[in-house]
Amino acid sequence: MQRDTEDRRLLHALSLAVLATDEAGIIVFANDAATEMFARTADELVGSQVVDLVALGPGEAPALPAVLQGVRWHGDLTILRADGADLLAAATVNPISAADGSVVGAIAALEDMTEVRRTQAEATESEVRLRLAHAAAELGTWHWNALDGTNVWDEQMHRIYGLEPGSFDGTWDAWVGSIHPDDQEEAIAVVVRAMEERANYVLRNRIVRPDGRSRWIEAHGKVLVAADGSPAGTIGCVQDVTERIRMQQRQEDAAARALLLQELTADFSKALTPEQVAEVHQAGLERVRAIVGADQALSEADEQLLDTLASQHAIAAARAELFRHTTAISEELQFSLAASPLPELDRFEVAAYYAPGGDDLEHVGGDWYDVVATASGGLVLVVGDVMGRGVRAATSMIHVRAGIRGLLTVETAPAALLEAADQLMTRDAPEQFVTAAAVLIEPGTGTLELANAGHIPLVLVRPDGTAAVLGHGTGLPLGVHPRGQRTSERVDLQPGSVVLLVTDGVVESRDHDIDEGIARLARCAAELAAGSLEDLVTGVAALADERLQDDVTVVAARLRA
Repeated sequence: MQRDTEDRRLLHALSLAVLATDEAGIIVFANDAATEMFARTADELVGSQVVDLVALGPGEAPALPAVLQGVRWHGDLTILRADGADLLAAATVNPISAADGSVVGAIAALEDMTEVRRTQAEATESEVRLRLAHAAAELGTWHWNALDGTNVWDEQMHRIYGLEPGSFDGTWDAWVGSIHPDDQEEAIAVVVRAMEERANYVLRNRIVRPDGRSRWIEAHGKVLVAADGSPAGTIGCVQDVTERIRMQQRQEDAAARALLLQELTADFSKALTPEQVAEVHQAGLERVRAIVGADQALSEADEQLLDTLASQHAIAAARAELFRHTTAISEELQFSLAASPLPELDRFEVAAYYAPGGDDLEHVGGDWYDVVATASGGLVLVVGDVMGRGVRAATSMIHVRAGIRGLLTVETAPAALLEAADQLMTRDAPEQFVTAAAVLIEPGTGTLELANAGHIPLVLVRPDGTAAVLGHGTGLPLGVHPRGQRTSERVDLQPGSVVLLVTDGVVESRDHDIDEGIARLARCAAELAAGSLEDLVTGVAALADERLQDDVTVVAARLRA
């Protein structure tokens, strides 16, 4: 009796739920853990049919009848708790035999496995999802054990590398041998560095399959670390990214083609001569060859690129020929408009500078000048400016200049000369805005007479180096008042004096107003007057603001002693 009591105490002390039944499956004993598991009291359990309190999985044969026939059973059971919160238990059920060997009951030990089985199920489900994800992404996995040298590849890894499943021997040399020769050095360096730093790494390189075909792969690896901190190997996954790389290359090629065409269009637009066009075309062909390659068949995109280059070349060549023809006309016209040779006189030293403004297609100007000796030994200087530039301005300038030159044969007085020019402008160029200045120098009387029709004032540099501005703000432009009377200004002129006439291209600028430009002109003339007149006119012309692309005319005369 005492022995039985001690056995029961021992069973009650166990954390496992214990049930004992008779030969009919009626519970005759339940320990404390069993009452907690079933959510029933011992009295409720004892006397109950055990098979009414548990459930097997679908399709499984009842466990207790077999046990009562003397067969040990182990498996999972669903515990039907009184509170409805069923749980899953791992059960081991053993038969109880009498002295004669007959089965007189059964004893079951049960352990709550609800959370364990749920965790196992979740792990299994997670593993399945991971396998499905790997399969969907066509990821191959590897596990390299640096300690024993084994390298396990899954089937997808073998497929990526073009190998039969299980045929990879797992050696370092075999892996290195699979890498494209041009990529081996960098790939090995990345892995070695990751091993040294115990870091994750990414590889993107080409591999060469056994059939000789090259593929691009991207590998994401993790260095495994042993307990002592040493690298224990690597684990990771690999994906064939050949199509992605090819797509990127096609996109980069398309971008390179678009950029090339954009740059060639800009270069062709700047090419003004046939020689320049040919240079751009040759450079373009070389750049196209670099993109297309010399040893492969032309794709449709390559042919379109070459066709576009040929079209741009043809357009640029036609434009360059038109430019050449137009430039030739401009140069011929400008040559025909050049002033007559400067006269050589005993009493005068004369120099002139002229540069037409405008762009390369309109390299003709509206400025003009004339230097004409008079019958009395004097000198007439005329400088004029037709507003605008190009062929139209030059054509108007031809009429005005030719008319004034003709008038000089009968009239040298500056005011009378400009009055005649007023009537000329009204008849021949009524819509043009023209300014002019006429100067008559008489050595015999030592005088200078100036008439100004809205033009830039004259600068007079005396022998002592002082400069004076004459004719500032006097007179209307030619043709504004055709029947009006012009006035002139007369000053004494000492031997050694320098007379300087310019057009507005010399004094106008974006950086200052015209009054400052005239003041700069006077200072420059005073500084250079003592030297040669050639240096003077060149130095004065350098005052022009090149950004305005205006005509520049400078005429200078020195009265010799």
